[in-house]
Amino acid sequence: MIEYRKTAEWIGSCYGIDLQAGQPVVVRAERTRGHVNCFPVSVNDSSFVNGLQSGKAVAVGALTASESFSCWLEAPFLSFRKALKVLPTLLDVQLPFALEDCIYDFVETKQKQLTGKTDIIGKELLPVEGGVTRALAVAARMEDIQKKIELFKTFGIDPVVLDQEGLALWTQSLLEVPVVTGTENTPRIVVYLGIERSTMAIGRGGELISAHSLGPNNIAQISRLLKAQLKQGHGRKDADVRWMWTGPGVGDAALFGKLQESLRSEWPGTSIVHDKPETFLARAVATRALLAGPLRCNLRSGTFLHPRIARRVEKETLRTALTYLAAGLLICAINLAWNTVVHQKEAGLEDMTISLADKLAGYHVAAKGEGRIKVVRDALNPRRDMLKPFLRNFEPSLIEMISSVTDLAKKNDLHYETLSISREKINVSGTAGNWKKCDVLLDALKQKGYAVKLDRKESLADERIVFSITTPVTGGSNE
Repeated sequence: MIEYRKTAEWIGSCYGIDLQAGQPVVVRAERTRGHVNCFPVSVNDSSFVNGLQSGKAVAVGALTASESFSCWLEAPFLSFRKALKVLPTLLDVQLPFALEDCIYDFVETKQKQLTGKTDIIGKELLPVEGGVTRALAVAARMEDIQKKIELFKTFGIDPVVLDQEGLALWTQSLLEVPVVTGTENTPRIVVYLGIERSTMAIGRGGELISAHSLGPNNIAQISRLLKAQLKQGHGRKDADVRWMWTGPGVGDAALFGKLQESLRSEWPGTSIVHDKPETFLARAVATRALLAGPLRCNLRSGTFLHPRIARRVEKETLRTALTYLAAGLLICAINLAWNTVVHQKEAGLEDMTISLADKLAGYHVAAKGEGRIKVVRDALNPRRDMLKPFLRNFEPSLIEMISSVTDLAKKNDLHYETLSISREKINVSGTAGNWKKCDVLLDALKQKGYAVKLDRKESLADERIVFSITTPVTGGSNE
């Protein structure tokens, strides 16, 4: 599969070449502000020879519809990654020759949501996983590519890009005569009338359906292909088909008029002749090479890859590798800098901890970690005990505590039988109006900082609950 740049956007000008009856028709294309201007030149023109030899312009051509192949494929996967695994197999079924002997590419893909089953290869119904992926495949035999390159070289031309004729005709026709609003579903037929060959691209609106090589003046073949691809026949209304004509054969008024008259009865519609039809295909391949867009392809790849593109691929690969290397080195530098900052912060915190521990302990503490905390705690405990009498002067009075407890009794139907309060302990017993009343007292004591537990007993004859709230000998706060 082709995996390199499909156009020559990296250069500002090129020569588009259409070989007609073995003779090159050449245009020089210049890209300016996203637009391509084309000028006819002779293959013997010194500017043409000098332009190619200087490397300021490149040559681009195309494989004809008889030398290449294009078709739409459907893979039973909504994911392109999964579809890509089976598309070559599906293409192999459609090709009239072995896939291994070809250069191929998938130039456009579309995902479509479906349910149930879909007809993939026209022979059987295959299940789908939420939808299908449609892909437009192009392919050419290596033998035909080699012959085409050798034919170009007989004129001293080494094309960088070998496009596909049917795709080039279609996209250039849309560029020069865009789809008119309201005709998005109207059949559009692009016919290239060459000197020794003819080609037809069939589509609907702006979407290509297929491209075919035509025999000389084969009207029956054109009608048969249209019926097969458009799935319509007689009884058509006027203006149903949009005919687009191009190629040097359009200049033969007698032949062209006879062809139009023969097709008009069965396939009526509007008929438009493209400007400068004799250089149309040369303009098409040149424009596609210089501008990005849909359905781009370059069948000169693999062993036929042009040395100039090969060098660009190598440079881009090296540039990408250097970019990743620079990004990796930058990440390493940031990591080292961050580690340095972290170590500095850690060292600063360690110094602060040592200083604080020494101040609290009153001497230098050599221990580290938890050992340092234990040394400081042991040094502070005797001081804390000595300060207790002084600190009690700032604690709430026990009288306030007793007042608060008795207020709770009045508001919550609590009858106290015993009430003993100290700074560290409390002991309350009595009765409550119901099972939950004494929880209010328990929660209030816990908020005051007492570690207490509650003990309740079954109701008395008067249905009051006997309870006791005490401070356990071992401390703790549980019920």
